[in-house]
Amino acid sequence: MPLVLVFALWTPAMIAASYIWQYGDYYDYGWVVPPAAILLSIRRWRDDRFPLIPLGRRALLIGAALLFPWILLLRILNHTDPSWRLPIGTLGFTAAICGHVLIGMTRGWRFSAGYLWITLLWLSALPWFFAVEKGLIHHLTQGVIAAAAELFQLFGTPVEVVGDQLILHDITVEVTDGCSGVRSFQSFVMASWFFTELYRLSLTRALVLLICSCVVAFLVNMARTYALAHIRFEHGKEAFDNAHDWLGLLAFLVSGVLFFLISGRLAAFSRRVVLRTVKP
Repeated sequence: MPLVLVFALWTPAMIAASYIWQYGDYYDYGWVVPPAAILLSIRRWRDDRFPLIPLGRRALLIGAALLFPWILLLRILNHTDPSWRLPIGTLGFTAAICGHVLIGMTRGWRFSAGYLWITLLWLSALPWFFAVEKGLIHHLTQGVIAAAAELFQLFGTPVEVVGDQLILHDITVEVTDGCSGVRSFQSFVMASWFFTELYRLSLTRALVLLICSCVVAFLVNMARTYALAHIRFEHGKEAFDNAHDWLGLLAFLVSGVLFFLISGRLAAFSRRVVLRTVKP
């Protein structure tokens, strides 16, 4: 029953975010988050080391009476403008705080703390605030352009950087926001929380996985940008247009395979450490 209430708390936030999943540019991965979070939540809930503490009906009624007007107000604000991210984010943080309080009251606060990675997984499905998202896209774009230009220079090609463009003689390649790698970055952050909970990684290994996933996403996207620019400079616009989509798919697949290998390696190392610790 308490876990069902936690899912109910997250439902308004997920419904509100689904508009961005459908019509936004970078959040289509959000559709996989609710089923993944539910499965992981049920898996952790089965831990019988923490007995269930009965929660009084009065406490539930008081909590519902306080939360319902607040959630209703946020849903009304979201309904007036489905792309407004402040109500969506507020719904998410309300669900996160109240969910942990509910779990803590029914299974203990230590057990509630164990849901941290699942909560971060839930939150990863919510759109970032525009200022944060635009700042991230800008820095990723500039980083990808600078890294690709350095690679061209390393191989003896005198490419210039002008704003968001790579220029060789009179040929220009513009690196748009969609080529910044922000989609891979955000989806791999989400995947980091999923695999951290799936493999029950420690905090240190979770941070290592997060850092590695971000580095892999950046390097692979930089390689894609370099390859596309090279094709444009050497083979013309038609070859560039033909290669654009399949190189993007290839970059995502390569990033995914590397991420899976890194997370599996961290999980295997974690299991060896646990076995070594409990060995008599």
